[in-house]
Amino acid sequence: MTEPLPDLPPVPSRFGFAFSADGRWATCLRSAQDSVVLERWDLTWPRPTLRTLDDAGLPGGDETGGRIVDRRSGALPLNDGRVLVVRPAVGDRGEPAGHGTLVAAEATPAGLRITRSWAVPRMLAGFLLAAPGQAQTVVLVVVENERHSRIWRVSPSSPVLEPVLRIPGVLSGGVWADEGRTLALDHDGAGHRTEGILVDLRERAWRPFWSVSDTTSDRIAAYNPRSGALAVTTTTPGAQQRGAPQIGLRLPGGGPARFPEILNRSAAYRTPLTFDAAGEHLLVREIAGATARLAVYATGNDRITPVPGPAGMLWAPAHWAGDGRIHVRFSAPHQPPTLATVRRPARTGWDMAAHPSDGAAAWRHAELVELAGPAGPIEAIVYGGPGWRDRPRLVLALHGGPLAAWHYEFEPLFQYLAAAGVSVVAPNYRGSTGYGDEHLRPVLGDWGGPDLNDVVHLGHAIADGRDTALPRPVVLGASYGGFLALLAACRTPGLWSGCAALAPFTSASGLHRTATGIVRDRVSRLGLCDVGDEQDARRDVLRACEALAAPLLVAHGVRDEVIPVEQSRALRRRLLELGRTEGVDFDYLETADDHNGVVQAWSPVLRQAVVRFCLAAGRTLALDNERR
Repeated sequence: MTEPLPDLPPVPSRFGFAFSADGRWATCLRSAQDSVVLERWDLTWPRPTLRTLDDAGLPGGDETGGRIVDRRSGALPLNDGRVLVVRPAVGDRGEPAGHGTLVAAEATPAGLRITRSWAVPRMLAGFLLAAPGQAQTVVLVVVENERHSRIWRVSPSSPVLEPVLRIPGVLSGGVWADEGRTLALDHDGAGHRTEGILVDLRERAWRPFWSVSDTTSDRIAAYNPRSGALAVTTTTPGAQQRGAPQIGLRLPGGGPARFPEILNRSAAYRTPLTFDAAGEHLLVREIAGATARLAVYATGNDRITPVPGPAGMLWAPAHWAGDGRIHVRFSAPHQPPTLATVRRPARTGWDMAAHPSDGAAAWRHAELVELAGPAGPIEAIVYGGPGWRDRPRLVLALHGGPLAAWHYEFEPLFQYLAAAGVSVVAPNYRGSTGYGDEHLRPVLGDWGGPDLNDVVHLGHAIADGRDTALPRPVVLGASYGGFLALLAACRTPGLWSGCAALAPFTSASGLHRTATGIVRDRVSRLGLCDVGDEQDARRDVLRACEALAAPLLVAHGVRDEVIPVEQSRALRRRLLELGRTEGVDFDYLETADDHNGVVQAWSPVLRQAVVRFCLAAGRTLALDNERR
């Protein structure tokens, strides 16, 4: 009999945050299941007020008369309260269709009313930027393909977009270097190397601006037009693999950028977010382990001060208002992503903007625990309360990457597992970011080596600490974690009661052969395209899967742009060649999603399939053993 799944509210997610040039408004997209709406905050009040601007059922929309807001959209609030929304078009199978739509809309009691729309030719992706100052120049930066980008000037009162400049390469980021003439952007050119450039909109010309060397990745992070203070980052090839950029500052008066020692010597991974209104203080995000916090660097006295706050995760963008309030995206295991307001100096706590449908009371809390690993302690995020080891079902969850980590944030799949009574242990084993070079470096060029050893060690320790009558753990992984989960299930087949792999690949060299250019280049940079994975069957799932004994679930999206679905299809074919029966020995599921859709288990069908599999795995294995 199929066990009933918990009745939880729709899982909310907020993304695509943006602020108006004057800081009065903020917008983001909010999704819950298949519904995506635009949210807008009025930031002028002591506590931000939130309103949902739904475009359902309204006249206008895109050129087809349909919805203008979906997961692919980007929004920008203007100073006068209007909102610009841009969206690339997609084909029937979800692939980019080569053009896009830009609309200007205003808020009405019913939601959104479209006041003007424009067709955008040759648009793979795009984002909007509005300059400070009275004119509030607005530009749309369009990525046409992997080779070219184009900048358009947008006037909400004009029926046409004004082409400004076409630039070879891919553009991203974006800060204004003045009140509307000069734009600073990150530019990815040949070889996917990043440098900062300046674009003169009046002269319709661009030039390199921030570039340290031919082997570094150099970005423009923040600029304050009032003071002229500029924050940049640079990353050496080795540091790029570790995700540890150096932060540089160029202060008023000109001269080269300097790299303050106090800002860069910390073991915490720091990212510059924004300057205060005067340009005298830089807000940075610090990631240490699984959590993040804010800190303020004072340019005048070269001091950095932590900002007290709740445990969780923070993301750009951020806005630092003239009255001292800071607005930034925040999330914790029991807190879906939202806009947090921080007052300086910090008082009793942070204000969290929320919506009644977020279902705050339904979400489970998690704790940070330290587990013993074969080479030192391993931090893990654990759902299940003090008795997590003794729950009837337990999942060991492996993150993607390899250079990534589980963060102390809202994870919808973990929430569903926890609500179904499943303990979840999400460890940051060797190779995870946020714990320093010693913890990360062993995995560089050695995928499925030290990290897999940690996973197997934790699996044994957890299984040995449970009552022998309880099922052994289920190992679950997504993307690179799916590869690790499959290797763990092949390496120690008797340790697991089940294995669930979401969007996995089967070997490093196999991924290098079949992936797209960007992913293939990343594998090459990590030195994995010529290593002996194919010679070592222990790191090639297709050669090692004969040892699989536990029930298996493999899921992949047919629109996966990171790990081709052919990787999972090859595994399915190999299992059938070995005489395994689909639906009995293993389950295989393809969805219409892209990589993120599967890795994040956005689809309710996929999420339910994973939860049901984890609930049933221990029982299925016990029945199989009885039959044998």
